[in-house]
Amino acid sequence: MRSFLKLRFLSSQSLVSRFTPNSLPFTSSSQTEPTTTSTNTTTSLNQEELTQINLLIPRLCSSHHLKEAANLITTAFLTNPSLESLSLSIFIHRLSLEPDLTQPMYFLNRLKYTPKTQSFLIPICKKLVSLYFRDRQAKKALKIFHWVSRPDFPCVVDYGLCALFVNGFCKNGMVVEGLKVLRMMVVGNLKVGDEVRMCVYRSLLREARIKEAQELNEALKCAENGDKGNEEVVALLDSVISDWIE
Repeated sequence: MRSFLKLRFLSSQSLVSRFTPNSLPFTSSSQTEPTTTSTNTTTSLNQEELTQINLLIPRLCSSHHLKEAANLITTAFLTNPSLESLSLSIFIHRLSLEPDLTQPMYFLNRLKYTPKTQSFLIPICKKLVSLYFRDRQAKKALKIFHWVSRPDFPCVVDYGLCALFVNGFCKNGMVVEGLKVLRMMVVGNLKVGDEVRMCVYRSLLREARIKEAQELNEALKCAENGDKGNEEVVALLDSVISDWIE
């Protein structure tokens, strides 16, 4: 079995060297931020190579070689494959089972600091955060939210990810965190929509914050209809959040 895995790892390294310039940092610690790298490679993966990668990813996961799997997937992303063409679900599910965020953040930071792979960040964050909420690990999802909220995050956080955070936090009893995500949506001029608005409204009612629920619900509807500016909604959210924390 050990010799078989060794053979598989050699196969992995050959794929890595085939598509990755020498400057791509594969040894970066999960706690450090790798140097931003760029590459002009336009090589595509052929079907045989995709098959090899998809066979290798589950084996790397089952043998606890998550960094190697992260490096392999990041390298594959340099060729801009479709998400559906790689065994990502297996890898992301395995990451979600980790006791802390060391391995997930290693992978996310690899994508963040490799410019040609940044477009995969939001879809992967959605998959990972969905699993955290499903498995009642909302505190891990909160850390991901803080990470994507940083000024140096290279992507625009879209409606889908924000709605996922709001719904997940509210359903897990972390309503203040849900309100903070809602505030980010309003500040970023994202359309809140009925689903998110009603989720927040019902969550505030469950917390017996009737007045705040009614005022915020009305303010969001007025802002969506153009009767109020987003500044008023932000001010109301700041007031509700501040009062809640105190």
